Amino acid sequence: MVELVDEFSLFSDSEKNYYSAAAHKALDYLGVKNDSLTIVLSDDINLQKLNNQFSGDNYPTDVLSFTANEPDPITAQNYLGDIIISYERAAIQAANADIPLSKEIITLIIHGILHLCGHDHANKKDHQKMFALQATIIENLTDELR
Repeated sequence: MVELVDEFSLFSDSEKNYYSAAAHKALDYLGVKNDSLTIVLSDDINLQKLNNQFSGDNYPTDVLSFTANEPDPITAQNYLGDIIISYERAAIQAANADIPLSKEIITLIIHGILHLCGHDHANKKDHQKMFALQATIIENLTDELR
């Protein structure tokens, strides 16, 4: 189950359903079944506060992931964790890359899911591996979600 929270009601129901579907398809691609997560569409102010609180970096970032990997007390499903995305960062990055905002948000969702599933980019080798997997998933999702 993917719960999507739009903190500022910026996205239509169809957009939120599209993002949730992308997250489900990414989890399927990774072989993650019956796990749940939450995606929060937030803003730079919140991401800066969280980035400072949890990593000591006092600036906004595009996406943060908080891994839980514990049973959800209500559903008993494994709860992977939370992904928090700054729609402001996503919009800037989409404009700079000349891509639709929806593609950038999906990219950030996939990036967050990979972190929740244990992938990281702390060194060059892991960075290359994670971003190659991210690109593969996005390519497959883009074909499926058309």
